Amino acid sequence: MEVNEQYSQEARIQLDFYSFMAVAIWVCFGVAITSTLAMHLVVTTTATSTEVESSMFLFSSAVYGFLGFLFSLFGSAGIYPFYKFWCGKKRGQRVTGRFAFINRGV
Repeated sequence: MEVNEQYSQEARIQLDFYSFMAVAIWVCFGVAITSTLAMHLVVTTTATSTEVESSMFLFSSAVYGFLGFLFSLFGSAGIYPFYKFWCGKKRGQRVTGRFAFINRGV
């Protein structure tokens, strides 16, 4: 099978639900990590003792990391219909970068 690729710096795309959620999961991980780090800063500046700080950090890291991921994931799934509507009106989402348009010969 021969594969021909044509490169471009700009494209217009519209992701389907599964591709949209695949990208959103990475964003959700970022939100979870960021919220955990933010909570760590809050705990370390407000805790009165090292023992309280340690137990508060472990609990808050687990809870806020999980909740941040979960709410971001549900938010991404909920926003997909608006994304699909917007892309439909604009004939896709304009993105820039390096793209390979693949033509597969059978």
